[in-house]
Amino acid sequence: MRKDQIFLLACCGFIGGVFAGSFFVVAWWIIFLSCALLIACVAAFPRKNVFVLFLPLAMFTFGILSVTSSLDQFREDALYVGEVSGIGRVADDPEEKNFYRQVIIRMESCDTAYCPQEKILWQAPRIADIVPGARISFTCTLELPKNFDEGFDYRMFLAKDDIGYVCHTASKAEWPQENMRARLTRLFFIPKHSFEEALNKSVPQPEAGLAEGLILGGDNRLPGALKQAFIKAGLSHIVAISGYNIALIAQGFVIFGIVIGLWRRQALWFAACGIILFILMVGAPASAIRAGIMGLAAFAALSVGRLSRSINVLVFAAALMLLFQPLLLRYDVGFQLSFLAALGIIIAVPWLERLLPKEFIGKSFAEIALLTFAVELFVVPLLIYQFHIFSPYALLANVLLLPLVPYAMALSFIGALSFLVLPGLHLLPAGLAYLFLRTVTFVAERISVLPGATMELSIGAGALLLWYAFLFFVIVILKRRFHQYYVQTKNIS
Repeated sequence: MRKDQIFLLACCGFIGGVFAGSFFVVAWWIIFLSCALLIACVAAFPRKNVFVLFLPLAMFTFGILSVTSSLDQFREDALYVGEVSGIGRVADDPEEKNFYRQVIIRMESCDTAYCPQEKILWQAPRIADIVPGARISFTCTLELPKNFDEGFDYRMFLAKDDIGYVCHTASKAEWPQENMRARLTRLFFIPKHSFEEALNKSVPQPEAGLAEGLILGGDNRLPGALKQAFIKAGLSHIVAISGYNIALIAQGFVIFGIVIGLWRRQALWFAACGIILFILMVGAPASAIRAGIMGLAAFAALSVGRLSRSINVLVFAAALMLLFQPLLLRYDVGFQLSFLAALGIIIAVPWLERLLPKEFIGKSFAEIALLTFAVELFVVPLLIYQFHIFSPYALLANVLLLPLVPYAMALSFIGALSFLVLPGLHLLPAGLAYLFLRTVTFVAERISVLPGATMELSIGAGALLLWYAFLFFVIVILKRRFHQYYVQTKNIS
């Protein structure tokens, strides 16, 4: 067995253990019995091949222990409920809501007996001038997050980002003098805020909100009616930073690098640096970092050429992320979508090279359309499973509109940067960006009002797994058929 196969089995074993621990109750005696059995088998059969067979089992057990430990940390009886007073720090960029600002606080020191290690989600008043990195001296009664919907575990959704408490109203909130760390953190978010302001001045609303969602992620900048239209048309995922969006951005950097005269390998490194800078520009939220890792993994995987090695890179990226936060597998839909989108891209690209071997006008558009179709095959069943909504026109809408997304993103990005450099230079790229953005919003609005645009549809976990097993079976069959055809053609020639 080759080293890359051993490595793949170990990563799959760990992911499988995290999956088992996330969705099933695994008794502690079973874990200890498995560990004892593993040690006994390795001691009794010290041969290398036997050890390799038991390596996935060891990683499987480690995966169960990892997720079990994380779940125990956020049990209700393991968390403190009561008043806490002290100094905390704003850990992320505050998110604007209708009547308040959603602020994530990490406590640095406490005057009370208990000082929480988990983050606090504070519903701060909108009038408060809160910036990332700011120090806040406040007193608040900590509460556990409540699950408002039986089908959505809000507590564990927050737990995956290490948020264990909510604070609705602080009885005291003061802002001490900023230190050097707070100033540096504020400087870190200046590019994002400047870019948002430039984008809003370059493109009219609501298209500017769509552009911000495409580039920076999040649908909170869209008007309520347009947000609902995107949901009904099956397009809500395009305003979330995912592995697919990151891959499109990476592709844009590669094309730009080649245009300015870089070699292919240099263009790949240029794209990787561009993705890292992009994540920093949007404030490096956890969702963007996870999507960036997945996107870069898919991009690096494609550069190695062989499909098997590409899958190894993607699986390693997923295992590495789960190593740091095992709760992602079950409670982060963004992680699931990013992984599946990246997997769809990796599998689809070799087939695109076979289906579209020659250069022709509109080839790039055809590639994006076919790539979009492949990605939809992987992500739509998961969307139905998670949100119980299905749009019969979703596939059509995505195939029609997603090829426009890279151009809308690129032109919006160029227009905003041009505005920052010299207002007036932005007119041409911003005008072209508006045409693409307006096309997307117009088609989404029209599709959303068609009869039967959305329907409630639920599928179970078993049906979801059967669908992905079916996809795997079809891919294997097609790969073997193509290999046989290639061998026969080569022998005839």
